[in-house]
Amino acid sequence: MRRSLLVIGLVAMVALAGCSALGGADSGQPETTVSDDRVALEDDSAGATGVNQTLRMTVDETTNGSEWTEIGATYPRDNFTVDSAQHEAIVLGVDTDGDGELDRTFDESHVSGVNNNAYSFDVTLDTDYTLQTGDEVVVGYPAVDNPAEPGEYEVEVRLNDQQRATGNVTIE
Repeated sequence: MRRSLLVIGLVAMVALAGCSALGGADSGQPETTVSDDRVALEDDSAGATGVNQTLRMTVDETTNGSEWTEIGATYPRDNFTVDSAQHEAIVLGVDTDGDGELDRTFDESHVSGVNNNAYSFDVTLDTDYTLQTGDEVVVGYPAVDNPAEPGEYEVEVRLNDQQRATGNVTIE
């Protein structure tokens, strides 16, 4: 039941979010600057714990044609705390046609590993799904503690450790 509600909420957030991304480069690796709606929080209150955060990234030429094998995020080290999450609690999906709805979803059987430290997480996958330019990949990670101080914070999202994007999250 909880997973179904999480998937429904995730689909609703994706449906309401914009899908634009701008290209750029930074230190030899392509960097995508994305709109602030790429990081959605279930609870944006300062000090909230165990918050589900939904992160989205649009596939570009960097990862086009490769199998989706990893997604991860890094939060500001001194502000957020990232705890471990069970495979079945992580929500994964792809919007393939840009309509805001997940066309492909993946469950815990596609998660081969979840690694975290105090400020980041990486989910390794066995999806057998080939990424295409324009696909929007989505991950819902349910174990992030918000900073104690309100403000705007930058979060880096990684796809297959080849493509990177940044988005801002506002804590109230």
